[in-house]
Amino acid sequence: MDEASRARIRVFLNDPAARGQRAVPSDPPLDTERGPWGFRVEGRRPRPLPYEPDTPGFLHWQIASALARGRSLWTSLLPKAGKWIPGPVLAAIPIDGDGLNAFYDRRALHFFRDVDAKSGAIVHSGDSPDIVTHEQGHAVLDAIRPDLWDAPHFEVAAFHEAFGDVAAILVALEEAELARAVVDETHGSVDRSNLVSRLAEELAAAVAARYGPGAALPDALRDAVNAFDYRAPRSLPEEAPADALSREPHSFGRVVTGACWDVLVRLYVAESRTPAASEAGESAAALARAARRLGRLVAAAAANAPPAAAFFRRFAAELESAARAEGAAPSEIARALDSRALLPRAAKREPGARGERIAAMGLGGDGMPTRLLDAVREHFGASADEEILVHPAPDGGFRGRRTRDLVLSGAEYGAADGAAVEISDSFAVTVEETGYVTASRIERAGPEEEEDAREFVRSLARAGRIAEEPAPDPESLFREGKSHFVTKEADGVRRLRRAWLSGGRR
Repeated sequence: MDEASRARIRVFLNDPAARGQRAVPSDPPLDTERGPWGFRVEGRRPRPLPYEPDTPGFLHWQIASALARGRSLWTSLLPKAGKWIPGPVLAAIPIDGDGLNAFYDRRALHFFRDVDAKSGAIVHSGDSPDIVTHEQGHAVLDAIRPDLWDAPHFEVAAFHEAFGDVAAILVALEEAELARAVVDETHGSVDRSNLVSRLAEELAAAVAARYGPGAALPDALRDAVNAFDYRAPRSLPEEAPADALSREPHSFGRVVTGACWDVLVRLYVAESRTPAASEAGESAAALARAARRLGRLVAAAAANAPPAAAFFRRFAAELESAARAEGAAPSEIARALDSRALLPRAAKREPGARGERIAAMGLGGDGMPTRLLDAVREHFGASADEEILVHPAPDGGFRGRRTRDLVLSGAEYGAADGAAVEISDSFAVTVEETGYVTASRIERAGPEEEEDAREFVRSLARAGRIAEEPAPDPESLFREGKSHFVTKEADGVRRLRRAWLSGGRR
């Protein structure tokens, strides 16, 4: 064993400001650029040593360690995936300027440095595994569901934030030390707020010090243990204090994050009842197993939910369906989702309220794509030369969509006046090894999707988040607070596109 492989680093396993958190010795991650889910921390790679916090060496290894933990989780949950939208290796920039934030822009993960105005402490967003694995979660979801990136719907944007928060929670609970800490802090009642359910504590304190107490919760940027039930986002205000719900994506995403924690609690109770758990008395191990089961369910549901205006309920229906297929306490999970108003009776009977089932058909292996796409075209009413986008699904089979332009007209759309957004007719297909279609669904975008898209863009315009064309690079747009931009594309149509997703301050 050489000197480098014997060297040890020090890292935070959880947010630096989490209760009882301290830097602990760890092995440096090796071969980080190797797939699946390979990554690279930009800048000079320091020798693996136990650096002090707030030094360049510590920050480099802190980010690398958190991303490596995430890579391990997603490799196990999504074994058939593993390639990012930017390519085989995802870059992470440790300090991309001053700010209390972090973001992902289909090029890299960007982290920032600032100072807590109250305490004077240096705040690196890359020091927090919560933030690093949240941003990594954005990139994972983008890799398996690229169709969600530009989808002009409140619930899709909010789901991206919820997925990032759930990703951070799942990565944390892979650590035995953190699972034990949750059980100890809650005395086994993991439905109580705890050091893992609370996210980005250090950043939250700095945000509150700079922007006022309503900008963050007293002890976290967000908490998965919350009481937010589903309401149509268009019925909510555009902004609200941190303890209230709004249509803003980070705020509204807490409905799904809270529901996923509710599911975790029920899976934990089920795991705690197994003979192995009772004999060994290993509550922390039961919590870790429950988190892994939740991860499988969330990954499956995220892969299959159609990109519609009511995305949360479609995700919930897919999650409940995955739980039934796995035998993972389906009745308890259904109750958890229903308690958040995420599983109305119609959704429990049929994921996708307007979904249309295609009758199962025998398809030869060689002819499957052409014959099936012909059936999809017929249901969509699409012409023979109209493009149908098809992607392999992580769990087998494939899914696809036909995009349609919705043209926006009016001063209320700001820079997007006269531009188009893409709404999607979608389909998902499960295929046996023999080539026999066992399940399939077509989902047509209707008036609900059109009005949701219009209001989504109007909200962006009111908030000043749409850049005039020609658009500069995503980093410049981030600094200007412009999350979307209008661009004239090769077919001559001006379309609204997303530039970045942020997991830090709203």
